[in-house]
Amino acid sequence: MMVSTPRFMSEAPSAPPPAPFLGSGMLLSLFRRILGKSEPTLVTCGDGADMAQLALFENGAAGIAEVDIATRRFVRVNRRFAEMMRRPVAEMLTLGPPDLIHPGDLERVSGQWFAAMDSTGQWESTVRHVGPNGETIWMRLGVSLRNRDESGRPARCIAVLQDISETVEITERLRESEQLLRLGQQVARIGSFTRDLPTGEITCSAELRAIFGHASDESTLSTQGWLDLVHPDDRARIVAATRDAVARRAPDIAFSYRINRKDDGDLRYIEMRARYQFDAEGLPARSVGVIMDTTERNLAEDQLRESETLLRLGMTAGGIGAYHRDIRSGEIRCGAETRALHGLPAEGPISTQDWLATLLPEDAKRIMEELARNFARREPEFSFHYRFRREPDGPIRHMEVRSSHHYDDKGKPLTAAGVVIDVSRRIVAEQKLAHAARHDALTSLPNRVLFRDRMDLALARARRGEKFALLCLDLDRFKEVNDTLGHPVGDSLLVEVAARLRAQLRETDTLARLGGDEFAIIQAGLATPNDSVSLSRRLIECVSEPYDIEGNHLVVGVSIGIAIAPEDGALYEDLFKAADMALYRAKADGRGGWRWFEPEMNARMQMRRAVEVDLRQALERNEFELRYQPIVDTATRRIKSFEALIRWRHPERGLIAPDAFIPLCEEIGLITPLGAWVLREACAQAAHWPEPIGVAVNISPVQFTGRRKLLETVELALLTSGLAPERLEIEITETAVLQNTDATLGILRDLKKLGARIAMDDFGAGYSSLSSLQSFPFDKVKIDRSFTRGLEQSRKSDAIVTAVTDLCKGLEMCATAEGVETESQFEALRRRGC
Repeated sequence: MMVSTPRFMSEAPSAPPPAPFLGSGMLLSLFRRILGKSEPTLVTCGDGADMAQLALFENGAAGIAEVDIATRRFVRVNRRFAEMMRRPVAEMLTLGPPDLIHPGDLERVSGQWFAAMDSTGQWESTVRHVGPNGETIWMRLGVSLRNRDESGRPARCIAVLQDISETVEITERLRESEQLLRLGQQVARIGSFTRDLPTGEITCSAELRAIFGHASDESTLSTQGWLDLVHPDDRARIVAATRDAVARRAPDIAFSYRINRKDDGDLRYIEMRARYQFDAEGLPARSVGVIMDTTERNLAEDQLRESETLLRLGMTAGGIGAYHRDIRSGEIRCGAETRALHGLPAEGPISTQDWLATLLPEDAKRIMEELARNFARREPEFSFHYRFRREPDGPIRHMEVRSSHHYDDKGKPLTAAGVVIDVSRRIVAEQKLAHAARHDALTSLPNRVLFRDRMDLALARARRGEKFALLCLDLDRFKEVNDTLGHPVGDSLLVEVAARLRAQLRETDTLARLGGDEFAIIQAGLATPNDSVSLSRRLIECVSEPYDIEGNHLVVGVSIGIAIAPEDGALYEDLFKAADMALYRAKADGRGGWRWFEPEMNARMQMRRAVEVDLRQALERNEFELRYQPIVDTATRRIKSFEALIRWRHPERGLIAPDAFIPLCEEIGLITPLGAWVLREACAQAAHWPEPIGVAVNISPVQFTGRRKLLETVELALLTSGLAPERLEIEITETAVLQNTDATLGILRDLKKLGARIAMDDFGAGYSSLSSLQSFPFDKVKIDRSFTRGLEQSRKSDAIVTAVTDLCKGLEMCATAEGVETESQFEALRRRGC
């Protein structure tokens, strides 16, 4: 029989179960006598006994061969051996054992076979041979020494062989089946057992021991040991079910339970199936069964149930419902979620008409038309959006439907299945986001984005002859409100201003908040330019009316710049620039008014830009210089100190006063280096004056934004000049104190620690706050020149100067009045102790 090399024999062959074999004893002795003749290939005998022996050799069931040990060639072979090797006898006599033995066994056989001939003269083994086509032939081989040569060395031996290929193949198949069974049990986590019912002993397979967490060498388990593993909540039920099955003589039993593994205590889910066997008297003898570890399946089922629960909760929370529609009958089957979403009855059939009745009429018609077109194209899927009301007077809700369609062989629609999703929140959120992207969050007015769109449309109409006016608005004194009362009050004020502005406009006009206290208006359908003037006057009047915000009585104004399209600009940037220049002119002319754009404004703006360029170069060119104004003691008429006043000596425009360039320096960020120069220069010059004359230097509110920078600037000016710190006086406006009270007061305290004196400049000119005087011990308070000019002429000015002077005496501060130009003013101040 020809078989392939068994897998478990591929490296080192092991002997299969031995087949019946007569390789020694009488059979070998008989063959030795038969083969004792001298003929090379055939045996000839003269008597009947020899003929019988020859017949036995030739026709024996076993293969027989005589081997010359020296040449290791066959001397004689019988026909059975030649058949077993699939070769003719004549060919066999040209070969020897090394030519037929499998290469994998050749080294082992050569070493053991011929070594045994030297010692015991006997050798047996299972040996693989190779057929003429390379096939493997398994042989059971028995060898016996026949004779020795004259020197005593083994000369010839007799080999008897049996073909055991079929036995090996059967054995290998059985082994593979067992391996597959074990592998299947391992993969499926199935173990087998046999239980002896009278003794209670349970014999477990390796897989079952692994499931129970038992050691690999514990092949048996007692019934009590098994029950100890069963979860306490399941134990009584299992015992009762087992006893009932035995009492009923049930052939089979199956139940599920839980165990706690012996080794790690892990909870496992078990499913058991067993078959009972009873003896002749009907008594239970044993049970045989299998146990499956279903933990993963149980956990998966639990997770599935949990997922289904979460899905239902998610559908309810997310406003999602499912439905199935029979298109031919129009009947709709849906769950509780869908019915609740649409306000449909909780039970009973629902028709397509019932569902359509909940939709807005225009959406119901549109959807049925879209569905008809969809069915005509045999589209497999469809999605659409519609609106509906749960109650006739309820709010509009938005739904999104996603469905799949099924058709018959002829293409007619049969069913539709899908989900309905309440997207009302999303739609509202999207609408809010879209509104927020194009509207101001505080006032809900259009922002720059939407205003630009409206401007582009208005400019397009202007190119067709429809004029409009662009008004740029900026509130006056709004910053003071923010600084003194805080941003919440400022925001409330902006909302009130926006409402007043909106009330003066038509529906065709557009009002936008561009940011801060800046507004813009598109006045559409302009008949004459004077229409924009009339509107501007109404806007100024309404905005200037007092406001009552959170108990605060406030008054602000508005300045307006006007540009007419398309005369002043046919492009967005050009027209906006024109209106902005007109606004700048309105504010420069005193605020609270309006100005049209005029071409010369552009020239002035260009001049302003040129001045800005010159300013940036002025420091490098040393074009700034200091002048000094004396500060006189009214009691002694002696000069106490000087106030440093900056001037700009422009190479073309001559000497320029600070009012003409300081605000611009603050705008373009040049005030910090310029202020540092003033400090250094004033301290350096004052160091050469006779003591105790001091020097006062004004500090811009912008310089207080960098606390460390300002302190370093003052320290460096004192250090490099050698001026005594107490001779330096820092003047700040009340506005600077109010802008950022805590931070500013912190800087002032640091300056006081250096030894410098601190004076409040222009007290009374702005929103005077007594709390600012109380929060920081100023050394001096300067009364604004507007009150000095009114002395002896205005009772109000007299009262204010007297009040401030008395207040400073009480707070132990020095009071100083600015702008004294006459002897009478001097005397009036002296009498008041200023």
